[in-house]
Amino acid sequence: MKLAVIYDIHGNYHALDAVFREIEKENIDKVIVGGDLAWGPQPRKVIDTLFIRKEDFIFIMGNSDREIFEQYRSQNNLGGMVGELNQWCIEQLTKEQIEWMGTFKFSHVEEGVLFIHGSPREDIEAIRIDTPEEDVYEMVKETEQSTIIYGHTHIQFKRNIYSKKVINAGSVGLQSRAKGAC
Repeated sequence: MKLAVIYDIHGNYHALDAVFREIEKENIDKVIVGGDLAWGPQPRKVIDTLFIRKEDFIFIMGNSDREIFEQYRSQNNLGGMVGELNQWCIEQLTKEQIEWMGTFKFSHVEEGVLFIHGSPREDIEAIRIDTPEEDVYEMVKETEQSTIIYGHTHIQFKRNIYSKKVINAGSVGLQSRAKGAC
């Protein structure tokens, strides 16, 4: 099975459109979207584009998806920059779209690979290229799958941590560069 795995779109429609053009060129069997979809400059356009594919793609909840949904549900602005951006995204999206975002799964297993947003423990926990091996091991040791694909930190890389392979898929909408990125 050939998978397309896309993470951290962050409301960047132009980047998402470019990724979709590449996906169309390939013989892709399944698309997994790893969270943090709307939190950015074009949330409505990104969510409109993904919403029409809601039955075809698998969606994993990212921390910003969860925070937008929780703020929408509680109708309590968290305050600060995060709360303001959440509120702005809420105002751009339809009720149906926000409620759909609230249905995303924390994780997905496909062909023995675990797909998550942050770490197997939390959507905001970050596995970075320079996170000490012992710290990463604590995050992944309870995971039965030997390969873990995630996003959250926007930098693409892979590491072998004891018996686990951890792979950061990078970001569609917020590109970063790191020494040793692949």
